[in-house]
Amino acid sequence: MVDASDRKIAGSIGQAKARAQASQDKRDSAPNILTPGEVRGEYDANRMLETTLGGIKRIMTADDLAAFRRNAAIAGKSFVGGITARQVIDRSLSTDRKRARQEILWAMPSHANKNQKGHLAVNFNTDASGRNDASRHYVQVEFIGFQTAIASGAHAPQRAAREMAKDKIRFDCDCGRHTYFLRYLATIGNYNSGRSETGYPKIRNPNLVGVACKHVLRVMAEIEGGAYVLQFLARAIEKARKDNGKVRIQSSQKEADKQIQKQAGRSTTKLDSREERDLHRARLALRKSAAAARVNMPKPKVTAGGSRKIGQLGKLGHNKTTETILLQTIQGLGITREQAIAMLAGLKK
Repeated sequence: MVDASDRKIAGSIGQAKARAQASQDKRDSAPNILTPGEVRGEYDANRMLETTLGGIKRIMTADDLAAFRRNAAIAGKSFVGGITARQVIDRSLSTDRKRARQEILWAMPSHANKNQKGHLAVNFNTDASGRNDASRHYVQVEFIGFQTAIASGAHAPQRAAREMAKDKIRFDCDCGRHTYFLRYLATIGNYNSGRSETGYPKIRNPNLVGVACKHVLRVMAEIEGGAYVLQFLARAIEKARKDNGKVRIQSSQKEADKQIQKQAGRSTTKLDSREERDLHRARLALRKSAAAARVNMPKPKVTAGGSRKIGQLGKLGHNKTTETILLQTIQGLGITREQAIAMLAGLKK
């Protein structure tokens, strides 16, 4: 059951802004930030900053700084000016996808408006796992293709919304995972919607792995396959078309309650990466092929008493001697090894 206070729409924008300001204040007073200049080599060893690169917490070295430069260069080339919802899911860590499936039940768009960059900024509320003090989290998603969606008069709002949802986005989350582990990656990848982070995550994420936290991933699943989110985006496009590009909409509490209950009661297969989907399809195909082979397998022609002999051998313990006897018996009966195994399986039922 979803708690009514956690899904409240009214006041959520103010709470999200307050958390963002608190995060900024905390960042401004942080004493041990590794700056871009220091990563480039301007580091004073007397600062004795620590890192967990290599798996243990220790004093940072010049070799570590070189590794940080390589990691940042690789990560910075991965994305240019945004990332798609599908890429967020595909390139995220499997542990984050698992947490999103198991711990985050819903992600609801609360408000939307056109920001100063001309993008559609949509605020989502999600529930929390209960591990920390927070009972919900706030995710903001910028849809970079908003202006194109407005101008594309050839498409109805629903179709334009579907196309926009597949286009590049930027995102932000107020949770600790995004703040300390992933915000730097989002900044250098240019898909960060909130405040920029220029301090290298030398303790939390020195290898620069991952893309999104579980709250963002739950939002991406709704952007990819949630009917209400598509409807919400279509409303924003329609409003902007009628009002010379201006838009400011929000979900009603009644509709939010209804949609949250629906989300909390259904599975989130959209959180499977493409590799996981391909693997699942391959397993299903193998099962179907194996079932068809069993149905079409010709019945073995055996001499009288063949089944009884096979059955008696099947009761013996497995060792080299019994294996040799079984192979000799199979040859004498004129059947294949696979057919003998099938007979044994049938006799055990």
